[in-house]
Amino acid sequence: MTDRNDRPVPGADGLRARVGEARDALGRTAEEFAGEAGPGGRAREKAAELKDRAGERTTEAKDRVQERAEEAKDRAQEKTAEVRDRAQEKAAELKDRTREKTAGAGDRAQEAAGEARTRIAGAARALGEKVQDRTPEPVREGTGRAVEAVRGRPGVFLAAGAAVLVGVLVTRRRRGRC
Repeated sequence: MTDRNDRPVPGADGLRARVGEARDALGRTAEEFAGEAGPGGRAREKAAELKDRAGERTTEAKDRVQERAEEAKDRAQEKTAEVRDRAQEKAAELKDRTREKTAGAGDRAQEAAGEARTRIAGAARALGEKVQDRTPEPVREGTGRAVEAVRGRPGVFLAAGAAVLVGVLVTRRRRGRC
């Protein structure tokens, strides 16, 4: 036998099998609806929904924290650069002030050295004049000859100077002045 569409009509066993399959499918569908419609199903839906929302909020919070961290990092780098620049400026100022003071001290030291040279030269001239005035003529002539003999030979000059010094000291000792 065939139906209106010229398909073969199943027998009683085939129909029973098809009805059984339909019942099983309908039973599974009814169970699914019952699970979703019941308190457990709604709770699972709500939990899934809350889980999704929590994930979204976590992602948003994470993004905000990351943005703020980057802003704080940028501000810290700017402040560090400002402090470094100020420190370099202060160091340069201090270096300039130190250089000025050192230059002034060097100038003052040179002036003092020049004054000391002038005083020493004056004292040496005065001492030389006194020695010449108090030295007898024969000693001056002998000293002049000795100076001419040692000129250009510093070792001999030093030895002659030491001998003259010894002679002066011996003479003073004899006169009782030392």
